[in-house]
Amino acid sequence: MNPFRLDGKVALVTGAGRGIGAAAATRLAEAGAAVLVANRTRADADALADALAARGLQARATGFTADEAGCGQAVADALAAYGRLDLLIHNAGGCPWARLDELDSDTLERTLALNLKSCFWLTRAALPALKARGGRIVVTSSVTGPRVAMLAAAHYAAAKAGVNGFIRTAALELAPHRITVNGVEPGFVAKDRGRLSQPATRARLERYIPLGAAGRPDDIAYAMLFLASDEAGWITGQTIVVDGGMTLPESGQVMEDAWLQAQAAADAAARTAGGADEAAATGAATVAATGAATDAATDAAIGGAVAAAADGAPGAAHRAAAAASGAPAAPPPTGGAHRP
Repeated sequence: MNPFRLDGKVALVTGAGRGIGAAAATRLAEAGAAVLVANRTRADADALADALAARGLQARATGFTADEAGCGQAVADALAAYGRLDLLIHNAGGCPWARLDELDSDTLERTLALNLKSCFWLTRAALPALKARGGRIVVTSSVTGPRVAMLAAAHYAAAKAGVNGFIRTAALELAPHRITVNGVEPGFVAKDRGRLSQPATRARLERYIPLGAAGRPDDIAYAMLFLASDEAGWITGQTIVVDGGMTLPESGQVMEDAWLQAQAAADAAARTAGGADEAAATGAATVAATGAATDAATDAAIGGAVAAAADGAPGAAHRAAAAASGAPAAPPPTGGAHRP
């Protein structure tokens, strides 16, 4: 059995033009699902669907708006394209930054409509099709709201906290129909746009992520693929946090201590490496000096041996030659030929 396959399934993925949504649509299509790529900017949806189709995967595109009519139309488009619906992956969302004293009613309404209300409209529109065979609903939530907070994002945090409440209650209500409802809570995922993805800001953020790097869209997409699969059939009403550990530290001080420890370890390693290099250099110099001294001693010994031989001192030449070779001096011959 090949796990995490979605052959014969039909998936509707919203917010799928790029980023997390595009990654999710791609991974589901690669797993065998027929995917309807739904996105507010239709050109982005068309581009992704065309790219997937060029690879021999099943994908079509449609537009998407987060109001009740737009959600209903996306479901209708999926049914018209493929005749059924098994997987609803609701990724569309966004945060128009605004502090509480700047927040106006229009921004609040748009944020709640896109991030929270659309969960209700999309699910309600999909229910008749999902009830026919059972199915999966997977929603993109966030660590912001359910677990942590950010400045100028109270409206977004409230919406995402509401998403988690929706997931739990919808899971309970839809369980008798064999429909599971789960979510993924991404941490900081790098994008090609937005203030948090500016190089300097991203570098600062990554210092507070225990795994040391921002997430990739695929990190979220693979969690969605799992929750959409048959293998996740006994999981419902849950969210998976995918954040590189960024919500684990109790405070920023914890990560600052981690930086200091890591720097101290790096410094110690550098000193050790430097000491080894210095020792190696010293050893090489010592060997060279010793070799030079040995050569000089050998020359002197040989010269002494020659001189001793010239003087006729018995055994002197032999001892000098032995010293030059480093071998212990054997008893010298006592005269003419050696006798046993």
